[in-house]
Amino acid sequence: MIYALKEQIGVPSLFCGRKQQMELLTNWVEMIPRQMAKSRALLGRRKSGKSAIMQRLFNRLWNQQGPVIPFYFEVLDHDQWLLDFADAYYRTFMSQYLSFKTRTILPLNNRPWHFVELTNMATDLGAHNTLKHIDFFQ
Repeated sequence: MIYALKEQIGVPSLFCGRKQQMELLTNWVEMIPRQMAKSRALLGRRKSGKSAIMQRLFNRLWNQQGPVIPFYFEVLDHDQWLLDFADAYYRTFMSQYLSFKTRTILPLNNRPWHFVELTNMATDLGAHNTLKHIDFFQ
């Protein structure tokens, strides 16, 4: 498996004991294209593995290249301006979308690409609608 999104758990073999949760999420993802999936919330105490599960799900979906494009965004608990949050969210979304489409692995630090890189990737793909969205957001 290619790890397009670096998992915070460290060595991928350390991810264990989550078979039931991954099966539930996999079944949920399979219902998305048929518009039968309802929203889900993943709740748990700090350091209980929520991020690890979602990062692994992202990597599985990225590798499957199926109809569901994965997106992972971590909301950090610190003061930030709304515009900075919107910028980080949008660039993360576009980075992961274009990563999926171009089969380009994300940076090791999971940081979103800059707008110049996003524009170049969308241009190389011939994704005119994506380019319009990027221009509009900027």
